[in-house]
Amino acid sequence: MKAQTLTDTELDNALSVVPAHFAQAKRLVEHLAKNTNSLTSTVASTCSIGNISDVARKTNPTLFKEHLFISCKRPVVPVSNQFGERSNMFMWGIYKLPDEPQNGIEVQNMNELK
Repeated sequence: MKAQTLTDTELDNALSVVPAHFAQAKRLVEHLAKNTNSLTSTVASTCSIGNISDVARKTNPTLFKEHLFISCKRPVVPVSNQFGERSNMFMWGIYKLPDEPQNGIEVQNMNELK
């Protein structure tokens, strides 16, 4: 699965389901929609988010409505910090869910899981 660049229409649809008061989520979606595989440090500074995974976790249930979700993966070549040590950087992106389940299992409505 690859991180996707969203069209303007897809971005508008994604932003429409994110609650208006959740500004960090809106900034995250806007950034990742046009900047696939963004490193943690870039996302944190560009979007002014201290805990990206927390924002992504809280945003994903709303993005599922548009068949999208935010996730991260480790880069193939680890990113080193300024001291030459392996850092804990991830590459963040927006991913598209398939329209139909791929394994024959129906996905439950996220609201039913609460």
